Amino acid sequence: MLFGVSNTYALTPQQKRAKAKAKTEQKRAAAKRKAEKQKAAKLKAAKRQRIKDGKPLLYIYSYDLKTGEPLPATHITAQDLKAKPNKKPKINKPTDNKHARVSKGLPEGGYWVVAAKTGFFTSDTIHYMHKEDEDTVKVYLYPETRLTFTVTDSLTSRPVAANVIVRNNEHRKVMQTTSDSLHSVLAVLLDDRVPFYTIEATAVNYFPFRDTISDPTHFDGVIMSPKKIKSFVLHNIYFATGKTHILDSSEEALNELYRFLVARPQQRIRIVGHTDNIGSDRSNQILSEGRCREVKQAMLMRGIQADRIDVEGRGEQDPIVPNDTEEHRQMNRRVEIVLQ
Repeated sequence: MLFGVSNTYALTPQQKRAKAKAKTEQKRAAAKRKAEKQKAAKLKAAKRQRIKDGKPLLYIYSYDLKTGEPLPATHITAQDLKAKPNKKPKINKPTDNKHARVSKGLPEGGYWVVAAKTGFFTSDTIHYMHKEDEDTVKVYLYPETRLTFTVTDSLTSRPVAANVIVRNNEHRKVMQTTSDSLHSVLAVLLDDRVPFYTIEATAVNYFPFRDTISDPTHFDGVIMSPKKIKSFVLHNIYFATGKTHILDSSEEALNELYRFLVARPQQRIRIVGHTDNIGSDRSNQILSEGRCREVKQAMLMRGIQADRIDVEGRGEQDPIVPNDTEEHRQMNRRVEIVLQ
């Protein structure tokens, strides 16, 4: 109290805490402004020093040419145009994750800049005259298009060992390789800015293949047409032992035959069944005929017309190897497709 009068302006505990908090925040704000001012002063001093030393700052940014998005982790290489070929580059490091850039103080003069990143074509080489502080160079990379395709037999859809060459529209090779007869899956990197590519393939006992593609997403693959083929064995077709019932594991083989018939709507075939020599002649004959009918029925269920398919059971009459081992007997147990 003052002169016997109560102090109505005394602060409550809450008001005191609020006032202290506001004062603390003011101090923090002032400290932040001071730090920013000091940082700006240091940057300005560093800039003056770079200019004084003849090494103004160069920024190099990397972008996706297709989307315009920044590309972090892009490897940037920059070198003095006058440098010898074996001299270490002035810049040789990846762009950062925040700005997708690299920076370095370099002497004034001419430089070349190039960028590379997995999944993208290497950028065009940029020639740049560096003379101002905080110069900026932007490099653009175009994403790669990976074309994956197979090399297969037009009759059986099975893989074919072939020599494959891919050329761009300027007739330059972009890939030359050999497919194998087990998997035959190939992949090549294409630039979808190129208007078209040509794919060529050659293989023993097959007609040469050549096709031009303008849209890699609609390429059906390399399909090789065999020379003078009158029949082929339907591989991977399995029956229950001693019975005509087709096992579920034969679905892919049946689908191959179906695709073959769909692709050739005028083609008629004869399904010929063969067995080994285990059992009587009569039982083997009946077995081979029944299995042929089962394969035909599988095609009819898929929509193939009945008048396009004949069946013939040959029993054990036409072995391709002697029935002297289990391996040979397995080779003789076969379903053959004869073109008519």
